[in-house]
Parts: sequence; structure tokens; C-alpha cells
Amino acid sequence: MRRRLTSDEDAMLRTGFALLGVILLASGALAFDIARGHMAFLGDMCGAQQPHCGWCYAAAGLAAAGLAALVAAARPAPRAAKARI
Repeated sequence: MRRRLTSDEDAMLRTGFALLGVILLASGALAFDIARGHMAFLGDMCGAQQPHCGWCYAAAGLAAAGLAALVAAARPAPRAAKARI
């Protein structure tokens, strides 16, 4: 049987997930900025004539991971189990 998290542990876990989500989204924004610079250097958009660069994949992956962490932080609190008689 799993041990239930106390409200303090749950709040700490949610805060950690939210902080992780913000950091991942900021990293995704930086990767997107580098990808935009890379596209300007090539003179073409990645994916149109050129294959996607690693910065494009990194920006998309980091943004998806950041959103997933924020969703995990915003999930509803677990309800207390009813006592069985």
C-alpha cells in the first residue's frame, strides 16, 4: 500500500513541478531564439527546403516538457480515501 502524501509534501511537490515547468519553458524559449537565428543564417525556414536542425527539435521538446510539468503541478489534489466498514 502506498503512503499518502501530507499536504506539506504535496505542496512542495507541486512547487517543484511548477518551477521545473518554468525552467523548461524558458529553456525552450532560448532554444527557439537560437533556432530563429539559425534560420536567418540559412536564409530559409527549417523544414521547408532544409531539414530541421537540433535547435528546432530542442525548442519543441522543451516546450512540451515544460507544459507537461505545469499540468502535473496544476493537477487536482488527491481526495482522502473513505473508510471502509
